[in-house]
Amino acid sequence: MDRNAEREKILHYVISSVGGFLGAYAIFNYCDFFGNAQTANLIHIVCKIFSADYTGLLFLVIALITYMLGNVFCVIAEKFIKHDLQAISLLLTSGAVIIIGIFPSISNSYIAILPILFVMPVQWNAYRTAGGYVSATVFSTNNLRVAVMSLTRYIIDKDPKQGDRAKFYWFTLLGFHAGVAVSCVASVFLGTKSIWFCFVPILISTVGYMHLNELGIKRLANKLTFGTVK
Repeated sequence: MDRNAEREKILHYVISSVGGFLGAYAIFNYCDFFGNAQTANLIHIVCKIFSADYTGLLFLVIALITYMLGNVFCVIAEKFIKHDLQAISLLLTSGAVIIIGIFPSISNSYIAILPILFVMPVQWNAYRTAGGYVSATVFSTNNLRVAVMSLTRYIIDKDPKQGDRAKFYWFTLLGFHAGVAVSCVASVFLGTKSIWFCFVPILISTVGYMHLNELGIKRLANKLTFGTVK
């Protein structure tokens, strides 16, 4: 496998820890609300309708719209901003962490994690592929499905391609839950202020991103240097 594909995989594992950290942070600190995906939220919306809890419904709809806007932003960014969405994702996630860190005591769980609801679909879209594989970095269900099926096929057929596939998805799960573990430990001791620890996986991911794109960064730096000289 070429060097670039291996770098993509490593970055994928590391960025998954960001998704794991923020997912666990929201669940641990804000009433078991998982901000990285919307399956449970959509179910809750239907339940709120039939239980006539319209106040709760309002906040759930706000959460849903925020998540949808994150996806809308990805389309707009790819079409009009024309800059690497992976870099944009890292910047937006850093901004979300800062906002949550500055306002850690918002009592309404849905409002408190709105920044997470916006940036997680951006990360999902920005880092949806690595080394030829399609994989989410913000939740685990499909990664677990593919990891188990690929490992089973490898055990039965001894197909090295399935072995490599299984390795990729298991390591993605490991990266995600390493972020979960860091988030849980930090939350036990610091509560909502533990959000600042998210900068650990963000900084590691930034280093991984720069390593993967070192040639493009060097070209950009040379371009800016020569542009300044002129």
